[in-house]
Amino acid sequence: MIFKQQVLPAVFDFYACQCSVKYMKQKEIHRQFLIRLSKDLFNFSGRRVIVSFVLQILTGFTQGIGILLLIPLLSLIGIFDNQGKGSDFVAKVVAFLHKTGIPGGIVTILLFYIVIVALSSALNSYQSLVNARIQQRFVRFLKDRLYISLGHSQWLFASRLRMSDVAHIVTSEVQRAGQAIFQVLRSTSTLITMLMYLGVAFLLSPSMASISLAGALVLLVLGQKKNKSAAQLGKSSQHAAKKVYQVVLEHLSGMKVAKSFAEEDRYIGEFIQHTEDVENRKIDYVKLSSRTSFMFSLGTVVLLSAYVYFAIEVLAMPASTLLVLIYIFSRLLPKVSSLQSSYQSILLSIPAFTAVMELQKECDLHGENLTRDGNRADIEGSVVFRDVSFNYGANMVLDHLSLQIPLNRITCITGKSGSGKTTLADLILGLLKPVSGEILADNRPLDEALIYQWRKSLGYVTQESFLFNDTIRNNLVWTKPDATDDELWDALQKASADEMVRNLKSGLETVVGDRGAQLSGGERQRLALARALVRKPAMLILDEATNALDQENEQKIIGALERIKGTTTMVIISHSKEIHRIADQVIHLDAGRISHG
Repeated sequence: MIFKQQVLPAVFDFYACQCSVKYMKQKEIHRQFLIRLSKDLFNFSGRRVIVSFVLQILTGFTQGIGILLLIPLLSLIGIFDNQGKGSDFVAKVVAFLHKTGIPGGIVTILLFYIVIVALSSALNSYQSLVNARIQQRFVRFLKDRLYISLGHSQWLFASRLRMSDVAHIVTSEVQRAGQAIFQVLRSTSTLITMLMYLGVAFLLSPSMASISLAGALVLLVLGQKKNKSAAQLGKSSQHAAKKVYQVVLEHLSGMKVAKSFAEEDRYIGEFIQHTEDVENRKIDYVKLSSRTSFMFSLGTVVLLSAYVYFAIEVLAMPASTLLVLIYIFSRLLPKVSSLQSSYQSILLSIPAFTAVMELQKECDLHGENLTRDGNRADIEGSVVFRDVSFNYGANMVLDHLSLQIPLNRITCITGKSGSGKTTLADLILGLLKPVSGEILADNRPLDEALIYQWRKSLGYVTQESFLFNDTIRNNLVWTKPDATDDELWDALQKASADEMVRNLKSGLETVVGDRGAQLSGGERQRLALARALVRKPAMLILDEATNALDQENEQKIIGALERIKGTTTMVIISHSKEIHRIADQVIHLDAGRISHG
């Protein structure tokens, strides 16, 4: 709890304080990012983070002991004189060995040194493993949480998202956000090690340790200007990578159209342009990192030289003590460079983490609060619309609509484009909520308590039926995973698709290709209808499912519908007079109202 409430915020404040007053707003953004990141991390993996922190302390402590053991080693080989704190420490080590009965000498000290270094290396190795688990599990947690929220969000919200942006965030941006975890853990480890080195230095020479600390702070101040560049680079890198995803997904979705217009080179040109931007952003970051590294390397040499000059010419420090302090100083300053590099990497990850959190927030805000018990709703009555209205913004789509869909009858919905037919189907599916009025299914309100179970009982076929790039069997069982072969063939027979499947060389094991590309439009529609029938739906909804078919395939679909007529409730959106012929009622929509003309 102390670590969560005091130590971690203090570390984050240390990073944030590197920003100048001129960039206070930017500093606050960074601070809020780190606070939000730490809260999510602790909520998910607080125990592992504490274990990592303890390991960091132990690793730093053993490294400090290892440095102190250099003093008796130097003393035993005659480098240390009888002055300064080095001799005091040697005397204490000798006294400790004498008290414990362990024989003194260089062999014993070397064995102690080997044990300490081995222990430090083992702790560091285990800490790296713990940190890797924290990072990867946290990335998985972010992905899973985001995807669950996305999957459970309202259809109207989800339909307005750009799918390429969503794919980019769920895959690439979440992974980049996970890098921030690694860098935060790395930074705390580096900071603890630095404190241990400074502690040893203060034991030997408070004045020289103070100079070391001042030198480290000078280097951090010099690296401050690089931080703004890293933050800007993070934003531009995110934009460039997002564009690549956008071009790829749009091209793959519209490849046939692009080729038909001989415009595939336009997508190819855009792809090359945006991948070049990604390449340039990565090179820019390498330039930034290399320049920062060069600045810190040069600064380290200058400060080390000044350090040695001051120790010899001003303090007249014994060579023995100076050797150990130089060793500490040479280990300390690269840690400062590592700290700066980690902070720049964190700044680079901020736009990615922000994008993930913003999408997460939007999905949660537009989530469906449904009762998900997995059971299907068995409807034994009709579906009734009572004075239902729906609008998209200022556009009224359905205007005080009242109608009844009788049980086990065929209801056909027709009307010109924009009259509200698909919106009506989406309301029946529970994908949309009425602005006013109510929808009843078997005299039960179609609300959050019923919608999930209601959807479980429905079958739905659209004009552009989506098939997975998988076998016919796996496409069919998608709506009912425990369906038997007899159930599959029964559904295929009802959908007038059984003969077509039997004539295929691999039958049910035939792979249909991406979006069913290996099949004709009529074959895809009949398989989509069979997939809907596998679950034996209480209501079957077809949204212009026959509009793009030729007369022969349309007749096969109509024949299939006639065979199941009377066994299930059907709502069919269609302009086809043949569909109207088999319907029990035909409802004409005009500007969101029922037309009786």
